[in-house]
Amino acid sequence: MSATPTEPVLRVRHDSWTRLLYLQLGAFAFFLYAFSPSIDLLKDDLHLSAGVAGLHSTCYAAGVTVGSLSAPWYIRRMGGSRPALWWGLVGLSLSVGLFCAVPSLSVTLPAAVICGVFGSLLCIAVPAALSRAHGPQTGPAAITEANAVAAFVGIAAPLAVGGAAAAGIGWRTALLSVAPLCALLYVALGRVREPAWVAVETGPVAVGEAVEAYGLGMVDTVGTSAETGGSDEWEPAECGARRLGAQDLADIGTERLGARAQVVAANTSLGRATIPAPRSPSDQPAAAATFRDLPRRFWINQVAGVCAGAIEFCLTLWCATLLRDRAHLSAGVAATGVTAVVAGMAVGRAVGGRLALRVPIDRLIFAAFGTNLLGFALFWATPNPVIMFGGLAVAGLGVSLQYPLLAARGIEMAGGQAELAGAVNMFGGGIAVGTAPFALGFLSDRVGIHTAYLLLPAFIIAAMVAVAASGRWASREGTIPA
Repeated sequence: MSATPTEPVLRVRHDSWTRLLYLQLGAFAFFLYAFSPSIDLLKDDLHLSAGVAGLHSTCYAAGVTVGSLSAPWYIRRMGGSRPALWWGLVGLSLSVGLFCAVPSLSVTLPAAVICGVFGSLLCIAVPAALSRAHGPQTGPAAITEANAVAAFVGIAAPLAVGGAAAAGIGWRTALLSVAPLCALLYVALGRVREPAWVAVETGPVAVGEAVEAYGLGMVDTVGTSAETGGSDEWEPAECGARRLGAQDLADIGTERLGARAQVVAANTSLGRATIPAPRSPSDQPAAAATFRDLPRRFWINQVAGVCAGAIEFCLTLWCATLLRDRAHLSAGVAATGVTAVVAGMAVGRAVGGRLALRVPIDRLIFAAFGTNLLGFALFWATPNPVIMFGGLAVAGLGVSLQYPLLAARGIEMAGGQAELAGAVNMFGGGIAVGTAPFALGFLSDRVGIHTAYLLLPAFIIAAMVAVAASGRWASREGTIPA
């Protein structure tokens, strides 16, 4: 009996450059999940209303928008991914120092904008560098791993903020630790360089899978190696890209996968960015598309995506306030509530890939919102701190799947306009970050944080209605999501 040949198993090669990129994204994740509980503690220090304190999230969202628009120019100006990432960490560290050093609203609000600018640059440059270094075969898996690392690093951030506040050394000490962490990273891996075989400049950006980008699994990305100077193969290098001949690429090109979607990257809540990947000339649209070309089903689904982003940021920004108000916890202990949310998100994204490959996407989206609603009910209905923390963890499980799956579903409904839909998703995420936490803080000043938090189930219900409505429109037009 002859042996049956099997396909080789592709694995990401964890060289020094790849590990460095993982840790750089992890450094940003530490800042992001330390920043959310810090705003609640800053509110007490400066005697601000919840609505005014929520303006920091609005300013951060404005910075993310600026950084997203300027990222291509910035990376070229810096001379490639390596210097762009290190200077991005320097800028983030300095802006965090400004945020912590001057206890004045006239300084903290602009500092939040600058944090958003450099944070979004990091979130765009890291996936771009990973995709370019690992190629179409293992790049998506590398991006998945990077987001998983970032999520697990983020678990430590609210613990550090809450612990520092409880110990009496101040929450600013924990947030400022971003700077020495970046410095330590530079001392350990500062000499690591991008492999010489990787071209510094890339062509037009192609979006990768949202499911991959948010740590929800891996789907192959297909294309040519135009960025490698016109060669028809990926050179075998330390990043582990498999050699592809011209015939290999031709065969792959004829077997385009019916992937669920191709869309924005970035994190996790982490300033979402597009993933560059090689693509063939046949992938180029025949004519420039406009927002009017996106079908109605896409825009209805986008409403659900904005609601999902709003839920995530409202939950992480204001959960500590409700813990203090209902469970009568100290400011330091309450700040660790974000840890429960992030832990749930990390677990959800670790197992979500397998679920996304086995469960229909609409069913999984409704399950995610149902899980979120259950977790919120546990968190909101009782003053017991143990149950409240458990509810936050359950809500985090739902949050981990909501936005990336909706983004993937939206791209599938976009009629082939992946890049345009990705831009709309990024803009929608900015709207959610900039408005929803401020709205919840504004309401809490008037009716109390407990009543104001009913805004979250309203977002959940609105999102579920939008998913159902967009599904009906897709059914009418013969494009039912897989």
